[in-house]
Amino acid sequence: MKPTMKPKFKETIPVFCWGNEIQIGEEDGLAGIIPDPSGSITLLVQSMNGKNTVDELVQIVQKDFPEIPREDIFTSIQALDNEGYIEDASIEPTSLKEYDLERYKANINFFSLFTSLEESKYEIQEKINNCKISLLGVGGLGSQILYHLAALGFHNIRALDFDRLELSNFNRQLLYSEADVGQLKTEMALKRINQFNPNVNLSITNCKIGKPEEVYDHIKETEYVVCVADKPTLYIQNWVNEAIVKAGLPMVSGGVLNTRGRFYSMIPGETGCVQCHVDSKKVADDQFERQLKFMEGMDFQRNNAAISPNVAILAGAMVNELLKIVTGFPAPIALGKIMEVNFFTLQTKEISSWEKNSTCPVCHSARSFRDKVSLEASSLS
Repeated sequence: MKPTMKPKFKETIPVFCWGNEIQIGEEDGLAGIIPDPSGSITLLVQSMNGKNTVDELVQIVQKDFPEIPREDIFTSIQALDNEGYIEDASIEPTSLKEYDLERYKANINFFSLFTSLEESKYEIQEKINNCKISLLGVGGLGSQILYHLAALGFHNIRALDFDRLELSNFNRQLLYSEADVGQLKTEMALKRINQFNPNVNLSITNCKIGKPEEVYDHIKETEYVVCVADKPTLYIQNWVNEAIVKAGLPMVSGGVLNTRGRFYSMIPGETGCVQCHVDSKKVADDQFERQLKFMEGMDFQRNNAAISPNVAILAGAMVNELLKIVTGFPAPIALGKIMEVNFFTLQTKEISSWEKNSTCPVCHSARSFRDKVSLEASSLS
C-alpha cells in the first residue's frame, strides 16, 4: 500500500455509523458489520473521503488515539481493501474525458466493484471503448444486443445482416419502428445507434452469409465476436465456427427457443470449438448423427416464437458473458459450455460441455493457417 494513496469508499458502497458499530454496504450477504467501542474505526472511516493520503489518515487517527500503532491503521485500511470496499481517489482516467465520465458514470461505478486500491476502474471502461466487436445478426436478439453494446460504450462495432424489416418483427425488435418497414435492418440500425450513442463507430455490412469466407472477411480485423445469425439453421454455426477458429477470436453465440434461451462462448486454442462439440456428441449419442442428417435432408428451419422480455433476458445474459471475456470481471460462465436460461423460472443451468478435440479437423486446419500467416509475417519484418 502506497502512503500517497487517497482511500475512499466506493460510490456503490454506503457506510452507516451506528453508535458503537459500523455497517458497510447494504446488500444481504455482502454488507459487513464492524464493532467499534472506542470510536477509532469510525474516525478512520469518516476520514476516508478521498482527500486524505494514507499517511494523513494515520496522523488523523493517532491525534485522537495515540496508543494505536501505525501498522494497525495500515492493517485496517488493507482489510477494507480486501473486502472490496475502497478505492484510490488519486487514480485518474487515462483517456476518458469529462463527457465519457458522465455518460458512463454508472458503468464505472459498477466496474469499481471488481477493483482494489491498486487498480483503476477507469481502465475497464477505456478497454471497452477501445476494443473492436463483430456482431453477426441485428434481428430480434441482435438488435437488443447492439443496444446493450452501445450503452456499455463499445465504440467500435461491425454489424452484419441482410434482412428487411417486417411488421411481425416489432414484438421483439426494439431498435426499429414501423416507419422503417421494408427498409434494410442494417441501415436502420446504423441510423438508430447514431442517434442513441454518436460515439459508436458502427460499420454496417449488408450481406447474407453463404460461406465461411464471408464471415472471416467480416470479423478478421476485430477482437471479439457475437453471433446471433440463425439462417440457414443447420449450416450457419459451422460456417461461423470455421471462421472464428481461423481468426482465433473469442465468440459468444446463442439463440432463442420457445420457452428457453441458450448460449455458449469459446476461445480458440483454449476451449473446444463447435465441431469439437458435435464430434463429442456423436461419440456420446449414437443417434445424434442420424438425427442431424435427417434434419439436413428436410432443410429444417426454425420458426420464431419469441416475445420481447424473453429475448431481453437472453440478450442480457450474452452481453454479460462477452463483458466477462473482455474484462475478466467476473469469470465467464459459458466457455466450452452450452448454458440454458428457462424463461419461466429464470433458472440458468449448464446442459452440455466439451473439451478440445486433438483430432478436430477445424481446429487443426485453423492452426495450420495461423502458423502459415505468422511465418509469412515474420519473413516480411
